[in-house]
Amino acid sequence: MISAGKIFSSKKVIEIIAVILLFLLFSLLGLFNPFNRFAENTFTKLTGQRSLDSSIIIIHINETDIEKLGGWPLKRSYYALLIDKLANLGVSKIGIEVLLSNNAAIQSIYNDLLNEEIKRSGIVVVSSLITNVGGADSIIYSQPKLDNPNLTSGHLNYISDDGIYIPNLITVNGIPEKSFSSALANKDFNNNRIKINFYNSWKNYQNYSLLEFFRMVEENDGNLVSFRNKIVLVGVSDPSIAKTISTGFDKELPGIALHAFALDNILTKRTLNFRLSSYLAFVFLLPLFIVILIKIRLPLSYAALIYFLGFLIIAYILLTFFFIEVNYSAVIIPTVVYLMIEFGFNLSESKAKLLDTFNESEILKRALSVKEEELAGLKDQLGTVSDKKQSVLTSKIVLLEDEISQLKKWKDDNEPEIISAEKETITTFEGMVFRSNVMRDLIEMIKKVSVSDATTLILGESGSGKELVARAIHNLGKRKDKNFVAVNCAAMSESLLESELFGHVKGAFTNAIADRKGKFELADSGTIFLDEIGETIENFQAKLLRVIQFGEVQKVGAAEIKHVNVRVIAATNKNLEERVKEKLFREDLYYRLNVLKLELPPLRERKDDIELLAHHFIRMEDSELKISKAVLDSLTKNEWRGNVRELESVIKRAVIFAKSESRKIIQLNDLSEEYRKVDRSNLEDLILESLRHKSFSHSSINETAKELGNINRTVVSENLRGMFFKKYVANSFQFDRTIRELANTDDEESLIRLKAKAETYIENLQKDLAKIKVKEFENIKSAFASKYKNLPAKFHSYLDETIKDLLRKLPV
Repeated sequence: MISAGKIFSSKKVIEIIAVILLFLLFSLLGLFNPFNRFAENTFTKLTGQRSLDSSIIIIHINETDIEKLGGWPLKRSYYALLIDKLANLGVSKIGIEVLLSNNAAIQSIYNDLLNEEIKRSGIVVVSSLITNVGGADSIIYSQPKLDNPNLTSGHLNYISDDGIYIPNLITVNGIPEKSFSSALANKDFNNNRIKINFYNSWKNYQNYSLLEFFRMVEENDGNLVSFRNKIVLVGVSDPSIAKTISTGFDKELPGIALHAFALDNILTKRTLNFRLSSYLAFVFLLPLFIVILIKIRLPLSYAALIYFLGFLIIAYILLTFFFIEVNYSAVIIPTVVYLMIEFGFNLSESKAKLLDTFNESEILKRALSVKEEELAGLKDQLGTVSDKKQSVLTSKIVLLEDEISQLKKWKDDNEPEIISAEKETITTFEGMVFRSNVMRDLIEMIKKVSVSDATTLILGESGSGKELVARAIHNLGKRKDKNFVAVNCAAMSESLLESELFGHVKGAFTNAIADRKGKFELADSGTIFLDEIGETIENFQAKLLRVIQFGEVQKVGAAEIKHVNVRVIAATNKNLEERVKEKLFREDLYYRLNVLKLELPPLRERKDDIELLAHHFIRMEDSELKISKAVLDSLTKNEWRGNVRELESVIKRAVIFAKSESRKIIQLNDLSEEYRKVDRSNLEDLILESLRHKSFSHSSINETAKELGNINRTVVSENLRGMFFKKYVANSFQFDRTIRELANTDDEESLIRLKAKAETYIENLQKDLAKIKVKEFENIKSAFASKYKNLPAKFHSYLDETIKDLLRKLPV
């Protein structure tokens, strides 16, 4: 046996090695950078928004500007006009963050005008971009820089890692190129790169949209005075054009704002100092090594809490007041792993002490094995004893067989629910989970249908998985690399559905501010799924028929007809043949849709899949959660009019209720009333199992009643009383043996609690018998009517025998 000293020593070695290895991984290899970014953003938010440099103004080009000024790219005459107005306002610098490419032929007529304004102002910095093509770096300049090589420019490149880094200077083929922010600040740096400190929302800079600025100039707004001697950055804020990043204060921060923060950091000397982060992390880990090596008096949880709080406070101060970063993951992750190792060793030691009682499942297996051996021995004796003893042996065999049956149930219920390999093969197919034959047949049909481009009609009740089947057909077909577009026809009015499917042109109706492609165009060369097709009206059906027949699509408000190549899959929960007869659905469209037909079975016709689906949905919510046998029985007995979707909703609700009570098993009480289908014939087993798990505690009766669907607590208590009488009679009225068999445990607390309840049952009978003068059993039974009232009828005979035994023991 390993000594405590050796365990302690090996534990120290494992903990130190783990901490050192994790520190090296997270500091040198830069693993878990998202964690560092999260920690930094959290600290920044705790500090709150800090003041921005008031010498920076942003003029951004938003979606409205682009739309009203003729679309993207804007004419260069607008930039020329902007530079002219800003120069007249006396700004100190103008940074054009937009990369004015040299391949825009339509812009050439405005280039001279722009170049003239840039030259006249003498304060413009334009942007450039460093690219790598074929392994070779090159600089892409804005057109004004190509026209005037002496013009100041700066690159827009940045690195996104555990934050945003900007190289201060990049040299390409001997040509140095400063960063855009460095060029605007007109500063040189010894450091190769800076890390941007985002300490506010970019919208808190003095900022204006392009049209807003032009309107201010036109109206001679008094705020224009504030532009004098300021640095103005001009760029795009429309997220559909400009790439955005996320910060602690902005979910979408455009490139123009990123470079504004970089410039702000340079001017105010608030860039983040990241070069000491790993060194500081090592310094912070030194106390942890001391905790490992030196035996401290404080409990581990207190020591860890003090250490964590100290680290967080110092790290927060360093970041907030000195802009110095720490490699948070290189400290926190090794510390968490150390705590997990410590907990693991403590748990192992506890398991060693409780080896014989810890694994309840193994105990039940051993108990079952002993009972089966005892039963075999009794059966062997049966033919070798007298008739009188045969009767006693037969009674014991019946009892043992009952106990073995119960033990097998308890064994199955106490082990984790595992889908047996002996059952039919479990299959997943394109998101569908099943093992039933009816689903296997459907999958084979899907495979056959998918090789064709023919129009397909899917019939099935609501929630049965029609869209899953449609996606499976698309994914298995030759169009799998193209778009799959799903449309719910029942969710939209006729006019909206027509616009949604066929598209519209600008001005076709109110709020049609731009041309828009319809779903058929978006699905061109791919697949369109028309769900709830049976809900559409005849006028729309006629237009849909033409698309299916000829592949012709006409946008709302347009004269032009476009041709599309789309596979159409339609679905409905309606009986289309009946709707055709009722003149609610076009017959010709029905035949066009019904080339290939798939009928989805409702869940009530594939009950073999319910258990499998329940486990699948639980794993999606919480992989550690289990489900009780009682719940599975109830789920199997439901009709599921809402099919798989209804089952998924029921499981989600049950998971929420189970987790709210910090339980790892879903119980009947987690289901709403209409889904509880308790099998009362098995209630005895469920009650006893529950009470055993609760060690027959004072509150176990109420807790079990709640667990089994809020049944009356009297049902629980009377079943327990009846089970005691049954065992008491079978054990020839041996009280202690009965208690041990009923409890099925060596746990002293459980035995004491159950013994106290059983003694009450016997004492109540003895007291009442002492009060009655008559000694004939039939008369006594009449007087004891209240004792039988709530006791289940199957236990009445055992109560009879118990009363008779007590009568025999009464003094003469």
